[in-house]
Amino acid sequence: MPTTNPAISEAPARGRPRDPSRDEAIIDAAIDLLVRDGYDRLSMEAVATEAGVGKATVYRRWSNKAELVIDAMATLKPAFESIDSGSLDGDIELMIAASCSPHTERLMQVMASICSALPREPELLEAFRIRFTEPRIARITGILERARHRGELGPDIDVAMAASLMPSLMLQRVLMTGQPAGRTYAEQIVSSVLLPVLGRPPRPLSTTDTETPHD
Repeated sequence: MPTTNPAISEAPARGRPRDPSRDEAIIDAAIDLLVRDGYDRLSMEAVATEAGVGKATVYRRWSNKAELVIDAMATLKPAFESIDSGSLDGDIELMIAASCSPHTERLMQVMASICSALPREPELLEAFRIRFTEPRIARITGILERARHRGELGPDIDVAMAASLMPSLMLQRVLMTGQPAGRTYAEQIVSSVLLPVLGRPPRPLSTTDTETPHD
């Protein structure tokens, strides 16, 4: 998210180009602290210390912690936009993999850490909705719409509702347990919830691993 901090516009005049490695260090530090301590205890000063940079370095890039957290979350977005195998079964398998990869599980932990702050932080809530919740559901809706156009789903299926099931239940699992949902849980959602809603028979789980395996 673009920052309004005027300090950024002063940096080129001092002849000190922005160091991308510092951006990465700050983002990584923010994510680590969010998962460990939660949003309310997060501070720009703590992020600077964790990243090994000066506080001014953080403020030159982000004017407040909400902006920093939004950008940090953006680095963890799952790659749902690349899912298009040509069949619903293939797309669902790719959705499972994307939903429980280490990258996505980290994002879920970060999302869980900010949920309590959303009612008090309008900017954070708006970014959460516009940049994460709605795009993810829209991409899954697109996957299901393509399946309907191929004749794999009936015209009476509520695609919009079905598209929200996996993201909602995966996040709820993290909120309830504090732990990543894992592939087994993702497959249970698909077999017991998503497929019946789509008017398709449940399928057996393809893994016997525990809740924490990664792709």
